Amino acid sequence: MKFSDFIIRGTVIKELKNNDKKDVIQEMVETIKSVYKLTTPKTAEIVEALMKREKIGSTGIGHGVAVPHAKIPGLKTVLGAFGRSRDGIDFNAIDGAPVNLVFTILAPPDRAEANLQALQRVSQSIRQANFCKFLKEAKDIKEIVEIFKESDENIK
Repeated sequence: MKFSDFIIRGTVIKELKNNDKKDVIQEMVETIKSVYKLTTPKTAEIVEALMKREKIGSTGIGHGVAVPHAKIPGLKTVLGAFGRSRDGIDFNAIDGAPVNLVFTILAPPDRAEANLQALQRVSQSIRQANFCKFLKEAKDIKEIVEIFKESDENIK
């Protein structure tokens, strides 16, 4: 699975407006719903599912990255968003560091394999040399999308 399979240009947020974990998750969900013109499920239901997952264990995986994700009934395919925060967000990350890069992944419950592939794409990419550094330094959405494309080309 490639980034372009679940994160599209419209769901890239160059600078998140919020810096509270729940507010950031809501902002990203609203972006996904708006771009894909989703009427169901409700934003609150999706945010609740993502926050429930956070209670199981933080999706702040370290090095300034968080990957909030949840299985959402009613979706037909994996949908995602990317958001960046210059100031950082307290995600209770495993390393205690603030999060600057947030990858949100929503998947239908019956598409477990696709969900794992999206999570794997993020995981493989953040381990690439300079991937996170370049995302943090990108000047605009176009550059962010290009970084995703380069990562997709480097990981086959």
